[in-house]
Amino acid sequence: MRILPLGTIVRLKEGTEKLMVTSRLPLCNHNGKIGYLDYGACIYPQGQISPQSFFFNDEDIEEICFEGYRDEKEEKFCELCKEQVKDIKYPRFTIREIE
Repeated sequence: MRILPLGTIVRLKEGTEKLMVTSRLPLCNHNGKIGYLDYGACIYPQGQISPQSFFFNDEDIEEICFEGYRDEKEEKFCELCKEQVKDIKYPRFTIREIE
């Protein structure tokens, strides 16, 4: 499982806007059902200009335009996420499910 750093700029397969990763493995409430996706993001370069976030999974990424900052703490966090994601009790949504 790949975990991109915060600040990474991506373009989705069916998207026209660039998005900046602002969260990893965020929970999402869709019609009263709680689940998670791999990433939460905001539009780049505007940033978080509304309460709405964009959610997507790794397989939805067409292009990584810029990779965010990565240091030792980030590497440790990513390893922890990879271990803990196996124990998440919520379903993993797809972007098709939450459209």
